[in-house]
Amino acid sequence: MPWRNPNLLQEVLLALGTSVAVVMGLLAKIAHEVKSGERERFFTRRLWLDAPALVVMITIAAGINLYFDLTGWPASAVAAVCGWAGPRSIDLMLLALADRVRGGKK
Repeated sequence: MPWRNPNLLQEVLLALGTSVAVVMGLLAKIAHEVKSGERERFFTRRLWLDAPALVVMITIAAGINLYFDLTGWPASAVAAVCGWAGPRSIDLMLLALADRVRGGKK
């Protein structure tokens, strides 16, 4: 019976915790955009475009946490940062890091 497996329960709780942290990071970013004037209001059609990005960021945060074997608060912090940064910001950071490793643009 897989539901009696304590490891499965831990995995589900970890996934829920990561998801909640990413959602909180995304909500904080959207609230900041509303406050700074980048968005007119919180609930717009653009919010629907953030839903696929949310799924991607949950997956990325889970992958980072598994790779570095993070648990607890550090794992939640990584997830919140991923939610705040969003996929485009992560892409820009990775491109900048790749350019730096290669020796810069020529």
